[in-house]
Amino acid sequence: MRLIVTLLLCTALTLALFSCGGQKAEETAGPTPSGAPAEKEQAMPQGAPYDCKYFSLTLAEGWAATTEKFGMVNILPTGKISPGLYFKFEGEGNAAGTAEASIASMIQTYGGSPVETTTIAGVEFKTTTYTYSGMEQTMHVAFRQGTKITITIEGLKAKDNPDIKAMLSSFVLK
Repeated sequence: MRLIVTLLLCTALTLALFSCGGQKAEETAGPTPSGAPAEKEQAMPQGAPYDCKYFSLTLAEGWAATTEKFGMVNILPTGKISPGLYFKFEGEGNAAGTAEASIASMIQTYGGSPVETTTIAGVEFKTTTYTYSGMEQTMHVAFRQGTKITITIEGLKAKDNPDIKAMLSSFVLK
């Protein structure tokens, strides 16, 4: 039953993404939090600044970021798929809902931890930790200026990873 619910949720999210972007599946295919990135990592010097239309931060040494595509950026250790730091920006002025509702859905669907409040880049995020496809994930959700911002940290105890903590401490929203 859990598999069916997960598949239905994935299908609904995929359809929602395609209906908003009007792109073909092969054009919008990106990394999933539990898989390898679909696009080649952007070559960036170690410890280099990363900048895109939504945010900037300093990459930890040995980490690389994908190029921002459809509001998504993935940051991973070079040549590895975990731990990972995933950013998603939705709505661009038209996002509906609340951070609390998004997190409540994840708690209900995946048995996440009780909602917490976390401040990242001066913005209040609602947070939960859960297991998806056998991988521990911590999801932070906030709405800012009509845009839904989701930051997912993937990997066992990855939320305590010093590199991830350092990158999030350098994270600046635009």
